[in-house]
Amino acid sequence: MGLETIIQSKFIQRLKRQVGKRTGLHLKLKRFTPSASEDMRIAMLLKLFQIDTVLDIGANTGQFAESLYDFGYQGRVISFEPGEKAHISLLERSNKYENWEVYRRCAVGDANGEIQINVSKNSVFSSALKITDDYAKKKSGSSIDHQEKVPVYRLDSIYSALNIPDTSKILLKIDTQGFEKEVLSGAEKSLDKVIGINIEIPLHPIYENVKFTFYPAVTFLQQQGFVPYSLNVEGVDLQTGRVNTIDGLFFRE
Repeated sequence: MGLETIIQSKFIQRLKRQVGKRTGLHLKLKRFTPSASEDMRIAMLLKLFQIDTVLDIGANTGQFAESLYDFGYQGRVISFEPGEKAHISLLERSNKYENWEVYRRCAVGDANGEIQINVSKNSVFSSALKITDDYAKKKSGSSIDHQEKVPVYRLDSIYSALNIPDTSKILLKIDTQGFEKEVLSGAEKSLDKVIGINIEIPLHPIYENVKFTFYPAVTFLQQQGFVPYSLNVEGVDLQTGRVNTIDGLFFRE
């Protein structure tokens, strides 16, 4: 890169910062590559590891699975979602895809029984845990709207009913709003069959009583033989700039 090109690049970057500060608009134009798109990165890594089955825990309305199919994934997805309205939307969304299955409405955790879900106005924030008052005040739509009781199962207790062949290469995706540790605690046997994990990791928890923050999560995954392949900023405090959560994609090599 020549000196003139470097100067032009720096000028453009500075101009973009100034426009952003004045207007609140973030101007960002990049080539559509794995460095620019987390969705593309995930799809490429699933292809690299020949993943043919995705266990989509905390599917919400199916954003994650649909992204995979948009990028050419052709394997099986089994989605789990406890929220009533989100589950209905998930079923409707999945109907367009032959290999996308939606499990009966339930939560996945560390014990079989019944659990209460705190359903937020914006369903992406719904969780078995209570969102902190501080965050609910800051983020529109994150406060609890109502509560719903649903069955909860250990993944180990229902795994055999999923009829996954022993030869399958499985990605376990967990996005359960602070409830990730409980999901993994109920999947001790199932985890042996998994070669990839996509998981939301809190850096600064926005839910009460979160058991799996950054260092415990990374240590656990390392002990299980998983290596980080991708990290992506998920949630940011817009007042301070602090990152609340990241999404991590890990594989056994």
